[in-house]
Amino acid sequence: MNTDENAPRPLSEGEHTAVATTAAVTGLLGLLGFINSFDRVAQAAAPSFGWFAWTVPLGIDLGIAVFSALDIVLARLGMRLRWLRLIPWALTAATIYLNIAAYLGSTPVDWFAVVAHAVLPLLWVIAIEVGAHVVRKHSDLAKPDRMDGIRRSRWLLAPVATVSLWRRMVLWEIRSYPEALGRERERILAKTELQDRYGLLWRWKATRRERALYYLGELAPKNAPVEVEAVQIKQSEPCPALPPAPRKRPRPKKTKAAQPDVGDLIPLGRRVAADLQAQGEPLTRDRLRDAIRSQGQSISTDRAGALLAHLKTEGPATALEGEAA
Repeated sequence: MNTDENAPRPLSEGEHTAVATTAAVTGLLGLLGFINSFDRVAQAAAPSFGWFAWTVPLGIDLGIAVFSALDIVLARLGMRLRWLRLIPWALTAATIYLNIAAYLGSTPVDWFAVVAHAVLPLLWVIAIEVGAHVVRKHSDLAKPDRMDGIRRSRWLLAPVATVSLWRRMVLWEIRSYPEALGRERERILAKTELQDRYGLLWRWKATRRERALYYLGELAPKNAPVEVEAVQIKQSEPCPALPPAPRKRPRPKKTKAAQPDVGDLIPLGRRVAADLQAQGEPLTRDRLRDAIRSQGQSISTDRAGALLAHLKTEGPATALEGEAA
């Protein structure tokens, strides 16, 4: 939830002036009430307190101001105690009683004096209570976890549905009232779709996944099945960047080994090939090697293989020609 939507609207210049004027006049009225209350209560406390009678009204009025200010400070810090507001109210009742007690015992009762001495202390208390209410309200609006209230008209027109809406707001920490109304609309549409699909026994016929999504408020009110919608949602979400595939190292090309020089053995190899052909035996590397070695010529197995490959490329006709020469 965006807390800026619930933040108080900035005041215009004219509104600032009106607020400042109202605050000044309210403070002046409260000061007048304090002065009159102070004088009257001091006179009433003189027989009991003597010279210290002035401390009684001062202590009571300061107690009202101090405990109201303490309530404001705790509300601003998020540690407000609800019962703390009872102390200023009790002190207010005490100062009003001390103001009118002398007139209530007279016969007949001087109701003018009673009302006059009761109203004047109220001006001081009301001024403090109004200031405390403004600060508390501003502190509540600035709280990040503040939950919107539901309109009284909705409680009157649909009490049962409103209780369910309020319960879901509390359970799922939905702090915005418009957001809660939007989710309630989607929930009703989703419920209607389940009833159309499964009938009146949809709570038992629907899949467990559909029921869970419905109770969580995440079942989208569309005609597509939940599984298809989930796939579409996943496809619409941006895929995380995949790490680059590791590059395959190119394999080193195999270089052909240098063929041994067999030029000096070609004539001898031709004669050996011709002899083997005349005897009807196949020409192999080992026979070629052994025959050349029997002639007193040294030759390795590799050179014998290279000589064999060369003789096979020449063919039997070339070998016979070489023998005839």
